[in-house]
Amino acid sequence: MKQHVAAGDPATAHAGRALLEAGGNAFDAAVAAMFTAMVAEPTLTSAGGGGHLMAQPVEGSACCFDFFVDMPTGKPVGEMDFDGVWISFGAARQQFHIGRASVAVPGNIAGLLHVHQRLGHASRRDVLAPAIQAARDGVELSAQQGHIIGMLEPILTREPDSAAIFAPQGILLKAGEIFRMPCFADFLESLVTQGPNLFYKEIAGRITVPFNENGLLSESDLSGYTVHERIPRRTDFKGHTLLLNPPPAASGELLAHTLARLDARDDIGPGELVDAFSETEAFRRPEPLSRGATTHVSVLDRHGNAASVTTTNGEGSGHVATGCGFLLNNMLGEEDLNPDGFHCHPPGARLPTMMAPTIVLCEGRPVLVTGSGGSNRIRSTLIQVLVNHLKNGMSLEAATCAPRVHLDGQTLHAEPGAATAGSWPVRQWPAQDVYFGGAHSVAPGQAAGDPRRNGHAMIF
Repeated sequence: MKQHVAAGDPATAHAGRALLEAGGNAFDAAVAAMFTAMVAEPTLTSAGGGGHLMAQPVEGSACCFDFFVDMPTGKPVGEMDFDGVWISFGAARQQFHIGRASVAVPGNIAGLLHVHQRLGHASRRDVLAPAIQAARDGVELSAQQGHIIGMLEPILTREPDSAAIFAPQGILLKAGEIFRMPCFADFLESLVTQGPNLFYKEIAGRITVPFNENGLLSESDLSGYTVHERIPRRTDFKGHTLLLNPPPAASGELLAHTLARLDARDDIGPGELVDAFSETEAFRRPEPLSRGATTHVSVLDRHGNAASVTTTNGEGSGHVATGCGFLLNNMLGEEDLNPDGFHCHPPGARLPTMMAPTIVLCEGRPVLVTGSGGSNRIRSTLIQVLVNHLKNGMSLEAATCAPRVHLDGQTLHAEPGAATAGSWPVRQWPAQDVYFGGAHSVAPGQAAGDPRRNGHAMIF
């Protein structure tokens, strides 16, 4: 079997390829790629965020590694730093909440290095080398990253330490310019030798001191952070077994519910598809407009190991981890993660998420590795890719590039060329858009990066 990588940026994908060509396995490659994405896709993920990785080793049981963010336990001495910022998405605007009180306990560093320790073959130095080089030498910002940086300017330039990263000469970086993170490169160099304890224990006090006055993150939150290894939620669809993200993530149950409804039908037309979306909508609340600051990597190596990993940093809190050079998340200020109101989760609770790293098996072997960014559009994105590829027989590239629809409340959003049916009012989008997710997928002999999110895929 050949090696397969799909990701949200060429630099991210090439980092995964470098590990595979050097003799690493799919898990080495996925971890290397995601650390590199923190530089190449800095508005979509960060070491200060959280995520999930679905693993199917060629030998051993499947496992879903949950390293999403936790609700902090700290209590601020003064008034919380928690401000609303309006971000424009062209014709629409949405308010996000940022500041120190928007920062949840990060899990990306612990989770990715935990996966590497459990399943990887390469050294930690080799796995982190592509990200260190990217952070030190810089990467060229894609058109998409340049666009998102412009949209998030009120957040990225809120504080001097964040502005120093995204507007190093006092002017916001644009597409085509070189983006560097030298302080992050130094941090990663130390991470090579000291491991995750560097962040979660040794310098945790220094990182959390600024939060004592007006934030919630505490030193004990970092030192007590735990990566959970969960048994995947399994469901069947058209003769295949899908490994889905289990609770407390909401994605797996919602995907399983929708797929069960569709599996009973021989013909899945636009009407049946949207009906299934509508039925599942009853289980969840209305969603925000955000395109979803999330990214994904899929890897299938020559031995048959499969890794599917999705991470996010939200829109970012506007604050950088002291001495580490990366932006911290704003998960406590994300409406879709806090449906009962901000700061209502029990202290120490793992926040729910719609992330859905997914592996599809046939006779026990991986035949599709997929996942998507896109917040609450992740589910509808993956359903359409799965139906197009597994049921309709489309190639992976065709299934990824096909026009999509998404049902939000009573409005059906549709890309150009998408078939619509039913009585829902239709909002016709003028072009394919990041709003409809970004599914980066691989299958034996196939690989597809979603053009909506600068996807890049390779087989070698």
